[in-house]
Amino acid sequence: MKKNFFWFLILASFISSYGQEIILQGKLTDTLQFPLENANMLALPNGNNTSIAFSITDANGFYKLTLKKDTPYTLEISYLGYQKKNVQINLDENTTENFTLVQSNESLEEIILKQKLAVSVKKDTITYQIDVFTTGEERKLREVLKKLPGVEVDRDGQVTVNGKRVNKLLVEGKPFFTGGTALGINNIPADAVEEIEVLDHYTEIAFLKGLSDSNILAMNIKLKEGKKKFLFGDVEVGSGIKDRYLLHPNLYYYSPKTNINFIGDLNNTGGKSFTFIDYVEFEGGVAKLIENPKSYSNLMNSEFVQYLANDDFVYNRNAFGAFNVSQQLTPKITATAFRIFNASKIVAKRDETNTYLLDNTVSDIENRTTSTTAKNLFTLSKFSANYKPGNDEDLTYETVVKTSSGNAQEQYQSLTFTETDFVDSSLVPNSLDVIQNFAYNKQFSYKHTSTLQGDLRISDNENNTDWQFSQPIFSQVIPLEGEGPFNINQQINTKIYNGSLALKHYWVLNNSNHIYPIVGHDFSKQEYSSVDKQLLENGTNEFGSAGFNNNTKFQLNDTYFGFQYKFKIADIIIKPGLIYHNYFWKVSQFSETQNTTIKPQLLPELQIKWDIKTSEIVSLKYNLESRFSDVSFFANRFRLAGFNSLYRGKAGIENELAHTASLYYYKFSLLRGIFMNAGINYSKRVNTVRNTTIIEGIDQINTAVYSDLPENSVAMNASFSKKIGNLKYTLLGRVNFYDYSRNVNNALIEYRSNNYSYTFKTETSFKNYPNLEIGLRQSFNDFSSENIENRFIQTDPYANLQYDFLKGFILNANYTYSHYKNEANNISNTFQIGNSSLYYNKEDSSWGFEFEVNNLFDVKFKNENAFNQYIINDKQIFIQPRTVLFKLSYKF
Repeated sequence: MKKNFFWFLILASFISSYGQEIILQGKLTDTLQFPLENANMLALPNGNNTSIAFSITDANGFYKLTLKKDTPYTLEISYLGYQKKNVQINLDENTTENFTLVQSNESLEEIILKQKLAVSVKKDTITYQIDVFTTGEERKLREVLKKLPGVEVDRDGQVTVNGKRVNKLLVEGKPFFTGGTALGINNIPADAVEEIEVLDHYTEIAFLKGLSDSNILAMNIKLKEGKKKFLFGDVEVGSGIKDRYLLHPNLYYYSPKTNINFIGDLNNTGGKSFTFIDYVEFEGGVAKLIENPKSYSNLMNSEFVQYLANDDFVYNRNAFGAFNVSQQLTPKITATAFRIFNASKIVAKRDETNTYLLDNTVSDIENRTTSTTAKNLFTLSKFSANYKPGNDEDLTYETVVKTSSGNAQEQYQSLTFTETDFVDSSLVPNSLDVIQNFAYNKQFSYKHTSTLQGDLRISDNENNTDWQFSQPIFSQVIPLEGEGPFNINQQINTKIYNGSLALKHYWVLNNSNHIYPIVGHDFSKQEYSSVDKQLLENGTNEFGSAGFNNNTKFQLNDTYFGFQYKFKIADIIIKPGLIYHNYFWKVSQFSETQNTTIKPQLLPELQIKWDIKTSEIVSLKYNLESRFSDVSFFANRFRLAGFNSLYRGKAGIENELAHTASLYYYKFSLLRGIFMNAGINYSKRVNTVRNTTIIEGIDQINTAVYSDLPENSVAMNASFSKKIGNLKYTLLGRVNFYDYSRNVNNALIEYRSNNYSYTFKTETSFKNYPNLEIGLRQSFNDFSSENIENRFIQTDPYANLQYDFLKGFILNANYTYSHYKNEANNISNTFQIGNSSLYYNKEDSSWGFEFEVNNLFDVKFKNENAFNQYIINDKQIFIQPRTVLFKLSYKF
């Protein structure tokens, strides 16, 4: 019944969009009958509640407007360099009408001052005039972006334009803090923004444009004149039942020479101003981490990142502060500094059912309850200076200091067929990273440009863990003494010293042929130590004689040289490359050399890009990738990796090799309101570092091996959206296929993991009526081997409502109904998540009042699943109970 009603709402919204609508279409030309591309066609309703209609002409000058029947409009037609035309229209049926614009006699400077197009599209730049698309109910930049044609904003604060993700956020041409989008779009006030520029192939160094092949998409926020040379922002305070509180100030100052930003957040409502996405952007972005999965793995294993990536807590107290200043010291020197800190306390709980697989059969089933209390403190500090002595030279230096510390207590209760274990653990992590980078860029002439880059990183990470076990663990491996409880202490320390220097020369042979020689050297020295021991009342029980404890050093030198050759045929750019690496690495354990290797490696690459037209692009990329594991994978003696897991590396592993290829296509048409993109990524691993696993009951012993077992993955994604009048329809899809082999209990087993998901949604964009987004998300996860097959299905219909009414009230509400099913175990669960808020701001008043309720239905937990080659995991994650908050805000 609920599903039928859900689809009825979608159908009703679709039908309602056509009842009183007609189409005005035609062609726009100049006086010589040449079509005018990217001209603005703006239909402004005359004194009624009808929304503005907007279109932009395509390459052939065609336009299309969806208007209300029998409604008077002023049609405003504008194109840079031509006289603006206003036409009064009132239509009762579909109409085709062509228009002609006359060139302006004014100078170009006068034209630019007088004309501001709603959307201006140039080769690599799209410019939006905000006042055309907004209604005044928007509070933050996020709400503004969601109303712009071709712009999408997801729940994590990631922004895409015409299907391509925005990598960098600028304000007045300068990076906003880390440059990630989430922090800016969730905090910058909507009424401060006048214009938004989207800059494709963005580079901070002008003379590298067209050479560096930057794939960065940047978004530059231009502020209203009244917000320049003036302190602006807002302050929000809140209080609620069960001692809930919130304090959230945002302060900004922008001038031609000085930019200052401050964002603060103190709350115990579960909100986080600094998110996982923000941190990933600080670390170089998703693309950089994908290039090195080991870096991604190390990042995800840190205590602070696990906190950022998790939004599900029974209790969460968060204190966040971010301060950023940018100052132009002289006409040639600019300095920037920022500092971010985040302190948190969390309480979390989860119940899990783990099904352990052995020889393609179920070997054990574990019911586990985990309770966690943790405190984290994290800081980021960055200083950078840029020196530009002229238009052909650029020098940048930056230093980054990152610290984190924490204290966590976890309690496990593990119940299996044969025994019940109680485990308490205490974890105290500390880390310090110091990173220094410099880059020097010089254009000697039109044909010759060089870049020199170097960096140095020093990292020190410590983890001190205490376990209290009610039962002995790994009795055949760990020589425990006494009859329990058993107290095991582990100390792990990792030190990393990395340095690199790279020189690249851009040699322009002619307009269609470039060659880029490359030479460089990377150096890495890593030290890893681990000590596991039992703490006794009268001393310690060392495990060294049982094969535990590591004192490992890994040193790598990588000298490389090669070239990239770029040439253009018609609208196709082709760039093959070939890089030769000479690796030398050395591994030692307790000062005894375990392995010394010299290995050459030739790495080919290829990029092809076809600009079919400004709004339609196809690109292909291929690489043979080579990467090394970090030092912990070379440590070949045991260490405790969890209360039921042991791990040891292998000194003889080598560099991993993988063939990777990607094909991407996107197209958009502002005229037809169509935005579409599709991509496919393929990876074939030639040599990898994987684990062989010995599993008994729930206990696992993993050992690193250098493997050539087949491993293939294919990931496909696509999106299509169509705007019809005030309705927008979007379909998103994603498919992942992954097949691989693993050695479990000395048996080679082949696995297949297939994931499918799609989202269908429809949303309205009225100016004077409630706006509703209705959607359906569904995901299917299939995992199978020779004799076992598992299937998980999650279905999430949802609705979001925004309603501006009675001259000052804004109602926001969202609702998700989740149905989760584990078909293998015949487990099915449903839960509902709803949030709502009512905001009031009297026109021309700086004061705002808001009543907010989160977790409206007071849901206790939600369900998730995960799986690998020997564990199927179903979990219930407990979440924060209903939160009721009254907030007072002041905008200045």
